[in-house]
Amino acid sequence: MTGAAEGGGLSPQLQRTLEASGVGVYSFDAGTREFIIDGTCRRIFDIEPGTALSPDTMASRIHPEDLQRYWAAAAESMQTGSFSCDYRIVQRNGDIRFVSGRGHVITGEAGAPVRMQGVCIDVTTQHALEVQLKATQDRMQELADGVPGLFAYLDRDLRLRFLSAQYDLWYGYPRGRHLNQHISEVITAESWARRQPLYERCLAGEVIQYEEARRMANGEERYYAVTYQPHRDVRGTVQGVLSLAMDITERRAIQEELARSNRDLEQFAYVASHDLKAPLRAIDILVDWLREDLSTYTGGEVQQNLGLLAQRTARLHRLLDDLLAYSRAGRKPGEVSRVDSKLLVEDLFVLLAPPDTMTLTADASLPELQAHHAPLEQVLRNLINNAIKHHPTRQGQVRVYAQDKGDEVLFAVEDDGAGIPEEFSEKVFQMFQTLKPRDEIEGSGMGLAIVKRIVEWQGGRIWFHGGPGGRGTVFKFTWKKAPRNGMRLAGEEEPNHGIEQNRAHLAG
Repeated sequence: MTGAAEGGGLSPQLQRTLEASGVGVYSFDAGTREFIIDGTCRRIFDIEPGTALSPDTMASRIHPEDLQRYWAAAAESMQTGSFSCDYRIVQRNGDIRFVSGRGHVITGEAGAPVRMQGVCIDVTTQHALEVQLKATQDRMQELADGVPGLFAYLDRDLRLRFLSAQYDLWYGYPRGRHLNQHISEVITAESWARRQPLYERCLAGEVIQYEEARRMANGEERYYAVTYQPHRDVRGTVQGVLSLAMDITERRAIQEELARSNRDLEQFAYVASHDLKAPLRAIDILVDWLREDLSTYTGGEVQQNLGLLAQRTARLHRLLDDLLAYSRAGRKPGEVSRVDSKLLVEDLFVLLAPPDTMTLTADASLPELQAHHAPLEQVLRNLINNAIKHHPTRQGQVRVYAQDKGDEVLFAVEDDGAGIPEEFSEKVFQMFQTLKPRDEIEGSGMGLAIVKRIVEWQGGRIWFHGGPGGRGTVFKFTWKKAPRNGMRLAGEEEPNHGIEQNRAHLAG
């Protein structure tokens, strides 16, 4: 039969609607084994008008790999009364269309099947979108699996929709078992009670961050830094929770070791500055006694040698004091207050009492800022004092100025002195380093090391370069405008008040 009754008697309006939707209508007569198909089916199967239709004609267009499945579904429909099969059509030019076939069987008076009617739905576009979606999901999975942590996504109902591959190791079994489950079904009741308000805050738009200990399936305890990030649609509505748990176990171990080293350093400095000062004070007393007893003795170089001994013990006193200051640099910053840095610099000029012939300038660019007053004062005092003390003449110029750098201030202390030789560029911030022999200059060589430690504690950095025209030196350092109380030195252990101890196998 050629399909003269194409459309199966459907109304013109319904026929147009089906054609626009890519839905073709067919009818198969079990007695004559002939098909009646509409124009949409002809286009899908790529069959020219006037071609005689039969099961073999229709089957010739079905992909060879799908043909067995198609015949099996057709045979089953004779028993069940309904036909359902998804298959591919190979058109004459080689193009492949994806088709979803649906139909029902009409039986005769004796109950024998006499006709099948149904539809062929062209789902090629839908299939292409599904392939693209699957490819996108695979790329997302690859990206998530590359993150060195546990990545999960929960929808607004707190059902797990995505888990990164690291969860396989975490659980000790395939993560797919928990997909589409509510998070409360995956974690313990205790964990759910603790974390439910965090999820609710995240769904309300808040970014949540905390640390917790988790025990893996093999019994090993690991520490994680957890972040819950709201996931928003194009309108800004929160649709779910992006959860990332980064393993910080090794980092914590390093921080604990550095904290132990810092404690050892402070303990050593305490011993050095207290226990070693006792014999130093005894030597000072002995030198005073010798000077008194030998005050009338003029032979040899006794008085010069006693003076040299007193000078060396005084230097050792300063060294011990600076060693203690270095170990404690930044640890007791005091309160944050409003600091007028221009007024602070002017006060330091008076305090350091430079020669009257020196010109000291506190530039108008020096700002007011929120800062720990004592550490900032110590850094500026040390740098200004160095500029005065190391100047080769008494007619030098020292200028202190600043630049606004957004969330921090760049301070600069500039002089027109002798400058710093290039070979000292890597050493000036190290402990016990001086540019001149110890007998020619007072100091322990700890000043710039202390300055560097304070600046880095505050979250800034310090460096220097040659002055304008190649004369002198400019020391620069950055200082945060909004310091945080309790800021730590690198490696110093963080208080653990917020750590959650979680013994369950957690997701999200």
